[in-house]
Amino acid sequence: MRFRPSLRLASLLVSLSFAAVTALAHAEDVGTLTPGKLMAGVDSNSKPYSYVDNGKMTGFDVELIRAIAAKLGLSAEFRAQDFSGLLPSVANQQLDLAAGSISITKDRLKMVDFSEGYLTGLLSVAALPGSPITADKASVTGKRIGVVQGTIEDTYSETYLPGANIVRFPNVNAGFLSLRSKYIDGYFIDKTLADGLRGKYPDLHIATPLDISAANLPAGFPMHKGNAKLEAAVNKAINELVADGTWLKLYMQFNPGYPKPQSLPPYTMKSAG
Repeated sequence: MRFRPSLRLASLLVSLSFAAVTALAHAEDVGTLTPGKLMAGVDSNSKPYSYVDNGKMTGFDVELIRAIAAKLGLSAEFRAQDFSGLLPSVANQQLDLAAGSISITKDRLKMVDFSEGYLTGLLSVAALPGSPITADKASVTGKRIGVVQGTIEDTYSETYLPGANIVRFPNVNAGFLSLRSKYIDGYFIDKTLADGLRGKYPDLHIATPLDISAANLPAGFPMHKGNAKLEAAVNKAINELVADGTWLKLYMQFNPGYPKPQSLPPYTMKSAG
């Protein structure tokens, strides 16, 4: 009578094998580089979007990607690198996608495709007490203003801050260190990043005297050009996460001092960027 447990075991193994094959087929259908896995590139010092807390990668973009992966039946893995290397890594198929409030622009669309816009916001010039930077855009003329290489603040610095002497850095932390040492007069970054630095280093009394709207250049997740399966799957997952309240919950969790957004994703690029 020992054949009965064996039959049950065989039946269980068949069921598990079928489930594994089904999951594998599902992962292959969405176009990831590795079946069952969504590999995302992030800047690990870009709070509140992507940063390390108690040894774990987290942040608005990171947790949104985890939620997207869960919707698609995938595991999410993260590779930390400088912001300037994210788009090339996606274009060269070293990553499935990248994250970190990466604005959709026409120039970037020549290199990669993007998901629908999932985030909009403000840009700011962060400054220390005594800085000559004010709410008047003319105050940046002739001043040393830091930007992270490859960001929209870098790409459109001449438009946003005409007359400024732009100093480029590979990542957020490198620029912050130069601001703290007063090597630069101001630091042109996403306003939420500036708020994150202010919260992390309250004794420095970092201010954001100059704000510039970036609502016309929403952030999306860049993906390899032509990967229509992954783009469609990610867009579908984003829309589901907006509909079930997950997106808003994450937004308020990682932007606790911000008001509830007046509109929800998807957001559309509205300029010639």
